[in-house]
Amino acid sequence: DVERSRGLGDVYKRQVQNMGPLVSKRTNLARVNHLTKKLKNKIQIEKKHLEALKALNEDNKNISDLTISKKEIEISDLENQKNIYEYEKTSILSNIKQEWGPFFVSAVKDKNDLLNRILKNKNQLISLSVTQGNREELPPESIVIIPSISNTSEVKASFLSSSPMVNPSIVGKNFFYYTKNNKLTIGERISAYVSQSNYQQNHLLVPNSSVIWSNGQPWAFIRIKSNGNFERRSLQGMREAENGSENGWIVPEGKIKIDDEIVTNGAQLLLSEEFKYQIKNENED
Repeated sequence: DVERSRGLGDVYKRQVQNMGPLVSKRTNLARVNHLTKKLKNKIQIEKKHLEALKALNEDNKNISDLTISKKEIEISDLENQKNIYEYEKTSILSNIKQEWGPFFVSAVKDKNDLLNRILKNKNQLISLSVTQGNREELPPESIVIIPSISNTSEVKASFLSSSPMVNPSIVGKNFFYYTKNNKLTIGERISAYVSQSNYQQNHLLVPNSSVIWSNGQPWAFIRIKSNGNFERRSLQGMREAENGSENGWIVPEGKIKIDDEIVTNGAQLLLSEEFKYQIKNENED
């Protein structure tokens, strides 16, 4: 069996982001905002009460100085509690900025529609890292995701924001993208590519069933269109896509070109036949 090799742009890796930690932070933020609002209202009420008490105190001491003092202390305690909640709010927002980036700080404060859809898993957030170096100044507007375990075809995603999340095992820039559906599995490792790359080097996705090993090197067989013969080509420099047994291998375009017909079933048999032919020729010599 043969299959046309597929061209990729610069290759990305990472995962479908678990939104649980951000949901927890947004819930805490809502709690703190609610408590702060209640305290502000109570402080306003108590201040008006204090003014009324002061007026009665000035009117022939109908209210004692001690009562006035107690009310002022009560208001001061409320102000201190309000300051604690406001500090907690600042801490939550600072933590969101550090872990998720400025976009999500604004989103949780303004009840962003896209964030709501992501948190409800109507859309999904994708955390990505460029694995081919930092050549582009700006990230691509859209990418195509190659799932590793989800039973779905490739999924398109759009750029959302830069990401402060760093994976020590992946060197490169980090970005957030979002899908317009929820077909992927939370926490799933993925690979992705730019469907129409403007960069000089293109990459190809070679099915796992096409890859054979000989002398410690990876190879694949290509069917020559002009005569129908098969030719072994090197896959040197290839890298396993996330869950390679499902998706295959990512290789820089070179000896294998876009639209080459690559053998997907029977490659090992072709390699055996090639070795038999070489042995036969050596014996005849």
